[in-house]
Amino acid sequence: MTPTGTTRPVVVDADGHVFEPATAWEGLADRHRPTIRRDGAGYEHVVVGDTEILAVPLGTLATPGARFSDPAGFRSMEEALPGGSDPRARLADMDAEGIDQAVLFPSVGLYFWALTDAEAAVAVARAYNDWLASYCAADPGRLFGAAMVPVQDPAAAAAEVRRAHDELGFPALFVRPNPCGGRSLSDRAYEPIWEAAEETGMAVGVHEGSSVIVPTLGADRPFNPLVLHAVSHAFEEMLACAQLIAFGVLDRHPGLRVVFLESGGGWAPFWLERLDEQAESFGDFCPEMRLAPSEYFARQCWISFEVDESTLPVLAPVIGHDRVVWGSDYPHHDATFPGAVEALRKTAAAMSEEDRRLLLGANAAALYRLPPVPLSGA
Repeated sequence: MTPTGTTRPVVVDADGHVFEPATAWEGLADRHRPTIRRDGAGYEHVVVGDTEILAVPLGTLATPGARFSDPAGFRSMEEALPGGSDPRARLADMDAEGIDQAVLFPSVGLYFWALTDAEAAVAVARAYNDWLASYCAADPGRLFGAAMVPVQDPAAAAAEVRRAHDELGFPALFVRPNPCGGRSLSDRAYEPIWEAAEETGMAVGVHEGSSVIVPTLGADRPFNPLVLHAVSHAFEEMLACAQLIAFGVLDRHPGLRVVFLESGGGWAPFWLERLDEQAESFGDFCPEMRLAPSEYFARQCWISFEVDESTLPVLAPVIGHDRVVWGSDYPHHDATFPGAVEALRKTAAAMSEEDRRLLLGANAAALYRLPPVPLSGA
């Protein structure tokens, strides 16, 4: 790790992941505890009560370079890359990559959005957040949690936002862009959550996860993993962006800070231009949208680029040099590891030194309001 004041800029991973071990849920009552069963084909089924939330080879999900198209190479959860569950192993990997700080999102936890039992959702979220806090405690100056919030019960979710901030020290929370229990992110029922995020100053990470269980755009069309993954991540985030703006969430909560993650950054200039154009003809249908969509984005939103996204140097000026961050997606199967920061530096080579500084870490540090990188041995 390179402390503040050295020659290279601070590097902040705005979207890393943990991989939850079975022990993360061991304190839960039986009716709420996620259970994992491996079938003969190598898929691990994660079930809460009577609800299956995920069925994948979990070790494949959490091992860079692993492939879901090769059943012979499926990995069990015990065979996943160690750093997803072991913070010491992760810190060693961060040192090797040149990453100073990382904000962490779940793997299995992305899929509890499928739960319909609000009581179970609340219990699981609290257990996950407690486990994540213990993971981050290995180095609280470098590892930071994004809280799971049980949106199935908005009042309890708001309470969990405050607990995650006040007791666990998390700088962020995450939501999925998909509907949950028939409600979209723009639903007025979620107002307590946005109020709590604004009050605490926690950033909101909008994070998709490809699923055939959680309601997903394109799921009613012919199934193909490539198409589903491509559509779900980008299109769900685009729709969430439009809804948060058009239905007045960002207007009612001007202090809310939102980052759109793991969907690429290339859609943002096109989408904001299109929304601005549509607002000229259809803006009267959005009485709570008092600014142009692009103005809300410039005021309150960030977007994460992939490390090898070749349009980054061209599109960053359009989005705003201070609005772009990057995420490693470590330790997922499609993550660039090792070599994420090296790939990012190559992608950003044509940018100015100041713009590279912002991209590599300064923007994410501002978004999440992270503390300065600690001095070695501090």
